[in-house]
Amino acid sequence: MAQYYFNVYNSEITLDEVGSDFAGLPEAKAEARSAAADLIREEILAGRQLHGGHRIEVEDENHDVVHVLRFDDLIAD
Repeated sequence: MAQYYFNVYNSEITLDEVGSDFAGLPEAKAEARSAAADLIREEILAGRQLHGGHRIEVEDENHDVVHVLRFDDLIAD
Protein backbone atom coordinates (compact mmCIF):
# COMPACT_ATOMS: atom_id res chain seq x y z
CA MET A 1 0.00 0.00 0.00
CA ALA A 2 1.08 3.52 -0.72
CA GLN A 3 -0.08 6.76 0.83
CA TYR A 4 -1.60 9.51 -1.31
CA TYR A 5 -2.81 12.99 -0.45
CA PHE A 6 -5.69 14.75 -2.19
CA ASN A 7 -5.47 18.54 -2.21
CA VAL A 8 -8.62 20.29 -3.45
CA TYR A 9 -8.44 23.65 -5.18
CA ASN A 10 -11.92 25.02 -5.79
CA SER A 11 -13.65 28.01 -4.18
CA GLU A 12 -11.55 27.05 -1.15
CA ILE A 13 -8.18 25.38 -0.85
CA THR A 14 -8.30 22.20 1.21
CA LEU A 15 -4.98 20.49 1.82
CA ASP A 16 -5.04 16.83 2.83
CA GLU A 17 -2.74 16.48 5.82
CA VAL A 18 -3.74 12.90 6.66
CA GLY A 19 -3.63 11.02 3.36
CA SER A 20 -5.12 7.67 2.43
CA ASP A 21 -3.66 4.30 1.54
CA PHE A 22 -4.20 2.84 -1.91
CA ALA A 23 -2.74 -0.13 -3.74
CA GLY A 24 -1.24 2.22 -6.32
CA LEU A 25 -1.65 5.32 -8.44
CA PRO A 26 -4.51 3.94 -10.58
CA GLU A 27 -6.63 3.49 -7.46
CA ALA A 28 -5.69 6.95 -6.18
CA LYS A 29 -6.66 8.45 -9.56
CA ALA A 30 -10.03 6.68 -9.38
CA GLU A 31 -10.60 8.13 -5.91
CA ALA A 32 -9.73 11.63 -7.16
CA ARG A 33 -12.23 11.21 -9.99
CA SER A 34 -14.96 10.10 -7.59
CA ALA A 35 -14.23 12.95 -5.19
CA ALA A 36 -14.27 15.51 -8.02
CA ALA A 37 -17.62 14.17 -9.25
CA ASP A 38 -19.03 14.54 -5.72
CA LEU A 39 -17.75 18.11 -5.47
CA ILE A 40 -19.21 19.00 -8.87
CA ARG A 41 -22.55 17.52 -7.79
CA GLU A 42 -22.48 19.62 -4.59
CA GLU A 43 -21.82 22.79 -6.61
CA ILE A 44 -24.75 22.06 -8.93
CA LEU A 45 -27.14 21.26 -6.07
CA ALA A 46 -26.12 24.47 -4.28
CA GLY A 47 -26.84 26.47 -7.43
CA ARG A 48 -23.26 27.66 -7.75
CA GLN A 49 -21.53 28.15 -11.08
CA LEU A 50 -19.11 25.41 -12.08
CA HIS A 51 -15.51 26.34 -12.66
CA GLY A 52 -13.69 23.82 -14.81
CA GLY A 53 -10.32 25.10 -13.63
CA HIS A 54 -10.92 23.78 -10.15
CA ARG A 55 -8.84 20.71 -9.52
CA ILE A 56 -7.66 17.95 -7.24
CA GLU A 57 -3.93 17.40 -7.01
CA VAL A 58 -2.82 13.96 -5.92
CA GLU A 59 0.49 13.79 -4.08
CA ASP A 60 2.49 10.70 -3.26
CA GLU A 61 4.02 9.88 0.12
CA ASN A 62 6.88 12.33 -0.61
CA HIS A 63 4.32 15.06 -1.33
CA ASP A 64 5.28 15.13 -5.00
CA VAL A 65 2.31 15.88 -7.29
CA VAL A 66 1.75 12.71 -9.32
CA HIS A 67 -1.64 13.52 -10.86
CA VAL A 68 -3.80 16.58 -11.47
CA LEU A 69 -7.49 16.14 -12.20
CA ARG A 70 -9.15 19.32 -13.44
CA PHE A 71 -12.90 19.43 -12.92
CA ASP A 72 -13.39 20.34 -16.57
CA ASP A 73 -11.99 16.89 -17.41
CA LEU A 74 -15.26 15.56 -16.00
CA ILE A 75 -17.66 18.17 -17.33
CA ALA A 76 -19.12 17.36 -20.75
CA ASP A 77 -19.60 20.17 -23.23
